[in-house]
Amino acid sequence: MHGPISFWWLSHTVRFLLLLVLLLSTVVYYISSILDASSLSTKTSVWSQKWSSTTTKANTMTVKATHSINTFKTISNEIVNNDRILVNASKNMENVTSSTVTGRTVKKRDFRTIKPLCPEVPPGLGPITASKNELYLDYIEKKFPEVKSGGQYAPPNCTARHKIAIIVPFRDRDQHLPIFLNHMHPFLMKQQLEYGIFVIEQYRYRSFNRGKLMNVGFVESQNRKPGGWQCFVFHDIDLLPLDERNLYYCPEYPLHMSVLIDKHDFKVSDMFGGVMVMTLEQFSIVNGFSNKFWGWGGEDDDMHRRVQKMYYGFARYVNLPITKYIMLDHEEAFKNPFRFEILAQTKDSMEEDGLSTLNYKIVKVVKHHLYTQIIADIDKRN
Repeated sequence: MHGPISFWWLSHTVRFLLLLVLLLSTVVYYISSILDASSLSTKTSVWSQKWSSTTTKANTMTVKATHSINTFKTISNEIVNNDRILVNASKNMENVTSSTVTGRTVKKRDFRTIKPLCPEVPPGLGPITASKNELYLDYIEKKFPEVKSGGQYAPPNCTARHKIAIIVPFRDRDQHLPIFLNHMHPFLMKQQLEYGIFVIEQYRYRSFNRGKLMNVGFVESQNRKPGGWQCFVFHDIDLLPLDERNLYYCPEYPLHMSVLIDKHDFKVSDMFGGVMVMTLEQFSIVNGFSNKFWGWGGEDDDMHRRVQKMYYGFARYVNLPITKYIMLDHEEAFKNPFRFEILAQTKDSMEEDGLSTLNYKIVKVVKHHLYTQIIADIDKRN
């Protein structure tokens, strides 16, 4: 019995061991499976995080790219808009017709370019001739369309260096006026001046007072010019210059211009007057012309003494051919018999006789095409 029992126990022991091995194998496999699944899950989580990070970076790059594109579009639009602004500005400067901006109509504007300054000595000046032949105003007015109303003119292509008022005392010289205007307008234009011609006519038939009329012309011409005139040329209507190089502008000192006259055989004389030039300041300092000289003579010599007292006399271009003038024919005027007595008082009375005591009344002002006519009543004797 000992033998069979041992075999049975052995066989059952082997079976038990086999089952135990199988059970352990199953447990190990199961544990291994669990561990592998956990590792895979971890790896999957890491990969998922990496993928998420990559996606985030991709999205960030996409956002940046989109921002760059939008920025580029904005810059491009600004450049285009700026170009349009520049083009529109250029068109406006060129006086192009109206354009529509943001729903508003912008009207055409006149952008005037700044003209260069005229040369100090205009080109092409030289000797000229003068005609004494009778002319008519209607004919003369058609010759100079560039002259504005009132005898005003300014160079079209440059800015004049000098603004000149031509003061012309006038009475009973109707035949001289068209000849004077026909000669003087092209003469002054050639010198590239900004100028106006003022004909100061004495009202009522009395003795002629040339000095007082020129005082009136000085005041009235200045009042009729925005900003005023710089220089005043006191000009007899019967004198015509024969050389364009005799420049009608104000130098540093008062200037006597009509030095050589055909009536005096183009010889220098001691006579002053005819044509003289003074600045606003100079004329004001000497208190203008005397108002006391009724009839021919005396007022020019009186002015010479005034200027001599304040400026040591007039300047002159002596013996130069550019100072030649011709004189239009006219009857001899009534001479003032008291002119020498009044003249003797000049230096003592000049401060109380002139612009400071000027008394007159404007009767009429007419802006003709080639000149401004100012009719003044200067009847009061002062």
